Order: sequence, then C-alpha cells, then structure tokens
Amino acid sequence: MHGDVASEHFDVIIWSRDPDGRPVMLTLADLHTGDTITLAILDSLEIRDPHTLLAVHTGGELTAHGPTNGATAADSPAATLALDSTTLTATRPVPLHAPAITALPATCWVDLPTDLAAALRPALDDARTAVLVLLNRAGGRLAAVGPFPGHAAADTWQPDDGPGRAAGRLIVPLHPVTTQDARP
Repeated sequence: MHGDVASEHFDVIIWSRDPDGRPVMLTLADLHTGDTITLAILDSLEIRDPHTLLAVHTGGELTAHGPTNGATAADSPAATLALDSTTLTATRPVPLHAPAITALPATCWVDLPTDLAAALRPALDDARTAVLVLLNRAGGRLAAVGPFPGHAAADTWQPDDGPGRAAGRLIVPLHPVTTQDARP
C-alpha cells in the first residue's frame, strides 16, 4: 500500500470509512517543513452495483459467473458461454446481494418462469467461490447472495426475515469473469 512506502519519509494519516474500514484518503505530513498533502484513494475496480450471470444448463444445473459491476456487464459473457457450452439453455443477469447484510430488499428478487424454477438444481463443480440462490419454486422468484469463499460459508448464511426465510436454497459455483468478458 502507498501508506507503507510513504511512512518511510512522512508522517502518514490514513482516513477510513465506516463500516468496512476501507481507506479513502491518505494524508502525508513532512515533519521537517510542516507541509501536508491529502490524497483521495480511488478504486476504479470497485464494484458498486454487484451482479452475477446465472447460467442454466439442459439438466437444470445452475452456475453463476461474476461478480460484475451492473447488469449489462454481467450479461456480456453470455454469448461466449453459449459458444463454449453445448448444454447452456438460458442465462440471466441478477443482482448479487452482499452477504454482510442479512436484510434482503425487494430489489434482490428476480422473476423467472415457474417451470424453469421447478427444474433448477446446483451444478456439481469444484469452484473455489460460491453463490447462494434463494429460490421460491412455486412463485417463480429467486435472489442471489454472495460471493462466499466456499460451500460451507454459503450454507451458514441466513436472511433476517421475509420471503428469504421460506425459500429453497441452492449453493452454486461462482466462476470468475475476466475483465475482457465483462465489458459494460
């Protein structure tokens, strides 16, 4: 980090934001002259509108791809996935709810055909990360929560209340999307 290198020559103050403690500004002070400068730390790769691309295969196996910044970026690798797979039947970009927040807003839920909802099941895959898909099969709705560092972490997550508590749970593999695949 810049603060580590700068601390060899300056007094460094790191300004962090609540609640996650991420640094947002760095103040450097020269002790000999008293000069100071404050720099804003911008993260151009930060995902502000997390989405994932859910992919359904012929047997109903469900996988996730992402996370990406926004629905358009999530949908962009769909054509490549279709060309690379003979079993892909449908894709859908969906909002990806942060696991740190246990209250699921209504905007997380996405409608889908009830016949498709009835057929969905998690793909058996050895991906390192996972997404929890909360599925209301009868109502044809789902919500995606993640990413999680693995199956066990996804399995322990519980929503506060509402429709997420009664929904079915599918833990699906999350495959990374390269920057080139996820063009906004």
